[in-house]
Amino acid sequence: MLHEEDDPLSSSIFSSTLQTSFMDGRSMQPSLFSSSHYEDVNDPWGNSGTFSSPPSDLGRSFTAPNIQSLSSTTTTGHTNGHMGYPNPLHSSTVPPTNAAMVLSGISLPESYNSLFTEAQRSGRVSLMSLHKVLERAHLSARDIEKIIQLVVPTGTSYVTRPEFTTALALIYCAQNHIDLSLNSLYQQREALGTPVLSTPVTNGKVSNPLNDSPSVPSPLTTGDHARSAISPKLNGYQHSSPLSPSSSTISTTTEPQPDQSIQKLNTKNWFKSIEEIRLTIAPEREGFIFKHVNYIVTSQKRSSIVLRRFSDFWWLMEILARRYPFRMLPNLPPKKLGGRDSAFLEKRRKGLSRFMNAVVRHPTLRDDPVVTKFLTEPSELATWRKQYPPSVEDEYKRKQHDIDTLKSVVPGDLGERIQKTRTSVGSSIDHYVNLCFIMERTIRRMHGQATDYVRYSIALNSLAESEQRYHASECRSCQLIVHGYEKVAKHMQKESSILDNQVSISADGVLENLKQVRDLLVSFRELVDRKDRLAADNSDVLKKRISTAKSKITQHKGVPGMESEVDRLMDSLRSDEQELKDQKWRQTFIQYCIWAEMTYLHKQQAFVSTLYRSYVKEMVEFSKLRADNWAKLEEPVFDMPVDWDIFT
Repeated sequence: MLHEEDDPLSSSIFSSTLQTSFMDGRSMQPSLFSSSHYEDVNDPWGNSGTFSSPPSDLGRSFTAPNIQSLSSTTTTGHTNGHMGYPNPLHSSTVPPTNAAMVLSGISLPESYNSLFTEAQRSGRVSLMSLHKVLERAHLSARDIEKIIQLVVPTGTSYVTRPEFTTALALIYCAQNHIDLSLNSLYQQREALGTPVLSTPVTNGKVSNPLNDSPSVPSPLTTGDHARSAISPKLNGYQHSSPLSPSSSTISTTTEPQPDQSIQKLNTKNWFKSIEEIRLTIAPEREGFIFKHVNYIVTSQKRSSIVLRRFSDFWWLMEILARRYPFRMLPNLPPKKLGGRDSAFLEKRRKGLSRFMNAVVRHPTLRDDPVVTKFLTEPSELATWRKQYPPSVEDEYKRKQHDIDTLKSVVPGDLGERIQKTRTSVGSSIDHYVNLCFIMERTIRRMHGQATDYVRYSIALNSLAESEQRYHASECRSCQLIVHGYEKVAKHMQKESSILDNQVSISADGVLENLKQVRDLLVSFRELVDRKDRLAADNSDVLKKRISTAKSKITQHKGVPGMESEVDRLMDSLRSDEQELKDQKWRQTFIQYCIWAEMTYLHKQQAFVSTLYRSYVKEMVEFSKLRADNWAKLEEPVFDMPVDWDIFT
């Protein structure tokens, strides 16, 4: 289970500790969303005016495996036309685990220095410029991501000269099939060559990396990357770019090749009339001594509204785990002892909502009688389950199955497909955890920007009031300036309102959808682990017992006085043969369940496409609203006087 403490998204954007009013006495403090993850965003270049990296940069924290901080500082310089670094103050035979130190004291080709000079700005290289350099090396997306993880410190938007040099050296390693790790780079540090980079081309002209900026490329760009993103439209939307996150999503197994001996799994009704469960927190808590939170669970399709506790959800999960051990079971948010603030309750509510919606969308779980009772029983669930305790036998024992039909849809290479899917899902989970983390950080920034717009408008209105009170009444032109202040403040407040709406929709939309995909992948990984643990097969033992029993029956049959022993052996033989047949049927049923779950997981690619379609549509709509708001401000601003002579 993916526990909350293991989830980097455990701090909600609605955390009560961050809800600082902009009207209190701290309005001039940094944004309430300032964080170590993006503290460098406002000014990624700092005040450095030289090309040397500040000593403090060398002690920055890195993402894994670059987590070791440096206790000593170094300086950089040029030696005989090569980029070189002095040895650390305390040399050691242990390889450095920091990208800024791994090539310390090594003389490198002049091209390393030239590439840094072209890409740097104020002695640092932006993350966008670094990514462009990596793309010019024509590496795979996985290699690019790994290099960035190795050299870019956590949450920063730039790299220093030593880190950039390490990135170039890692490019050389990737191009020469050397393992991408700092240890491997340290071992090869004396034999590094020049990485092969293609010439950057933009609009048919060679671009100057010195002018690279971290801004988003213009939509009018006609370079190779822009042309590659152009594709035919589908249902009013453009196809996703090959570099979009959806390209590394739920990749499971390739579609099975047509096989006349394998029938196709019937999925016709899997995604018809998809149900949506709405879950809200009840306004009042219940309980005499220990108060507990109730959740209002609403199902429009079932025309039901019920009240449930967290323990009821936990009971449902445990029952489903026993009734459907070989199905993908969604995860619940973990229990928590101690303080439960509003941020925790909101986070738990969203987790419970994802859990219930995953249950009712699953083609098998949604029809379970226990799920139906959970969603429709008006009385307390604890009372109902005491009166009518449900069966906890697994799916195979509770139902009748046509084994021949089930066997006909299971591919012969299922074991190989399972292993391939397990590997792919493990990688996809890591990617989705990262995607969720980045998306939540983006939403936090947007929320902070909305708050700062309100603060700015309040300060500007205060300035307008001060100007009007003291001297604007004596100057007609000054009155126009004050009027402009008021218009700017008004439209900034409108911009803040638009951003707030976008934050709410993104937090409940694209972010929750990404978490839903992540949870689905985790559910499949746990299913495969559970299958390895529970699907024990002792057919070999039974076959050996059957063979032994048959041999003894042959020996004792017809021997006077052994009739009772022969009868006992016959009964044991029949029992073992029936158990062996049942075991074979059970293994076939388990294989069918796993194959059905793999098919269900694979079909979730359609949900990923819908996820990004909705997200892009929302971004377009909000971009239009924001552009319209600024366009309406243009006329009032241009009415503000700019002629020096009229201010007398």
